[in-house]
Amino acid sequence: MSSEAPKLPPQPVRSISDEFRELQFIVDKFQNQLSTADGTVGLHPFGPVNVEKAQASFTRTCLRLREALTGYRDTTLASWKQLIVADANQLQQQQQVAGAVPASTAISANTHRAAVAAQELSDMRNISDAVHEDARSCSKILFDAAAQAVSRALSLSSVGQPDLLVERLKASAKKMGLAHYTDVQSHGDEGEITTVTLAGGILVIDVDIGTRKDQIKVKVSYVSDIEHDERIDALMLGRLIAGDIKGFEELVEEMAELDRLTKERAPANFIHNTFALTATLAEIQKQELGALDGDVKQLLRHGSGIALPQVRHVGPSTLFFVPAVIRRGLEPEDWSALETNTLSGVADIPGLRWLYYSWEPSSTAHCFPSTLFQKHCLQPDYMAEDSDSHTVMTVKHPNIHDLELRFLEFKPSHNQQPQHQEEDGSNGMQVDEQNEAKTTNDELWIPYSIVARLELPMPACALTVKRIMAAVSSDAKVEFLSQSSETATESASLDSPRLLEDAPTLENMVYAECVGKNNSSLPTSAARKSAVQTIAGRTVTVEMDAPQIRAWSIHRIPLSHPHNVLSIVPVLRRQAVFNELLASCFTLVKSDTDASATSASKVNAKTYANDPFRIDIFVSDIAGGSGDLTEDGKRTKLDGSPQSMDTSNSDNLGQGVVLRVIESTGDVLAWTHQSLGISATSDILTAMSSVQTSSLTKATSHTNLSAVANISNSIPMVAFWLSSNPQ
Repeated sequence: MSSEAPKLPPQPVRSISDEFRELQFIVDKFQNQLSTADGTVGLHPFGPVNVEKAQASFTRTCLRLREALTGYRDTTLASWKQLIVADANQLQQQQQVAGAVPASTAISANTHRAAVAAQELSDMRNISDAVHEDARSCSKILFDAAAQAVSRALSLSSVGQPDLLVERLKASAKKMGLAHYTDVQSHGDEGEITTVTLAGGILVIDVDIGTRKDQIKVKVSYVSDIEHDERIDALMLGRLIAGDIKGFEELVEEMAELDRLTKERAPANFIHNTFALTATLAEIQKQELGALDGDVKQLLRHGSGIALPQVRHVGPSTLFFVPAVIRRGLEPEDWSALETNTLSGVADIPGLRWLYYSWEPSSTAHCFPSTLFQKHCLQPDYMAEDSDSHTVMTVKHPNIHDLELRFLEFKPSHNQQPQHQEEDGSNGMQVDEQNEAKTTNDELWIPYSIVARLELPMPACALTVKRIMAAVSSDAKVEFLSQSSETATESASLDSPRLLEDAPTLENMVYAECVGKNNSSLPTSAARKSAVQTIAGRTVTVEMDAPQIRAWSIHRIPLSHPHNVLSIVPVLRRQAVFNELLASCFTLVKSDTDASATSASKVNAKTYANDPFRIDIFVSDIAGGSGDLTEDGKRTKLDGSPQSMDTSNSDNLGQGVVLRVIESTGDVLAWTHQSLGISATSDILTAMSSVQTSSLTKATSHTNLSAVANISNSIPMVAFWLSSNPQ
């Protein structure tokens, strides 16, 4: 008998593509195991995910892939010179033999091998890119899941969980490219305090962690002469105390990004320039308040918003819009607290509209002056004149008459002209005359610019987009958007009233926000439900005509100079007011008093493509009261079937109203059909559509009705007032 061992069947040869596909399969499987049906991460000690097993499989596959790639390099990817030499030798031998194949055969073989190799390399590149993206996604899911686990542990524990928090901070520092150090000291009866230091180029964040939550401390400092801002400490500490680990890490990441840019773009100091912008917005607000007799509320009407730095993000932020219902609920002491940035919980109030400011690459170079310069906006009593390095620019405030603000605008030297720009829109700052010569340093001109980001994207019409584009252009001059608050006239939008069938519209985008849908699944006109609200025993149903206004979603606004804030805030505020007015046509309010409603009104609303800040409404009483209303605003008969609302009551022919949001202040003005000279016996809604924008002036508006519209920003509330106060 033969003693030889049985031969194993030959193993199939695995290609590099096979290894890549297996690696992709492992990552996909792990990623699917992490996610659960409710959107949370299913990661726990006895869960379906074996992290060690997945890690071992991933490592083995990576090793096999490395071996395959090495073999491919050493064999298949030999130099083309060697292949040509070998093929030439083979061709010569074949030609010496009778009946040799043509010379083109070897060349064709070369071409075929090259084509196959190129295709395989292309396939592997596509697979490797997908694997890299999936692996990065898995890493983020795991890191965020760990943050949730730490947050839960802190919230459920009465102690500070120092070890857990220390390890998490170390991991965060490593992920963000920051160095980390720990120091443990004993404090007698208080026990041990562990200080974790996160350090960048000039950034230092010290976090004290003890066995009790009240021992947690945060302090941010800089290895330079940048002034310390305790508000950043308080913001970061608040998130740690609340157990919001992810929110804390987002703040650290914002500061780490500023530190990284400062290091990479030295001598430009991004951290200092961020604080200089904060000081600039504070100076603008100070001068606006002086012109508004200290009335903080007027900053949201005539000013450039309320500057609230270090509230939601590191650096400057502007609160430029407060919904009407929240605005009515703020007491005088709340407004005073807003001015001093001491109103507790303002960052968490829903519905507020924020701008926060950061930096992004730009095709145009801008000046980043050193720490010798404090802010962009000059104080009224500061004496400054034009020089070779800068000019003093006087800007008329767009909404507050007789208020002029001065800004410094730096000029580049002849060797450092901004790209694609004849007049510079750089960041000017208040300058120390003794150090003026230092502003001409060409190294301080780099291709980065300020960008104002909206906390939540805002649907906006074409006119708003055009206004913003004009306001932030490098040669823009701030002018009064409306020459007089007494008029509501302006040039009409250039929008065509004809729309593409699938073009996004403002009505649909606002409706999607109201019902909690994202804009990727916008409803059609037929799919929208009518708004139904019950106010003091009267049910008001609002039906909107077909959408007319083309819209875009504004996420970010690059600025050419800090004074652009004076121009863009009124434009955004006007759009926010109109969006709130429009949203009142879609909001379905369930009320316990629906069953006891004794009267009802129906509102037909209509918008215009060529006047995107106007809504015409026709309000009529429903005969016989409201009864029980369906979600579509129809009354039900005794047998439960829908009943159409009868608005043909001869005693009440209905009331027509034109509502329009004027420029600059965002005030809502109202005109009744009587004041517009329209007969009550005509088709009022159709007749109002012929009213020209130029005839809608404040002098002809209805004072009381305008006040109701302004206070409420609600069409149902306007309809209720009209029903209670017949014209």
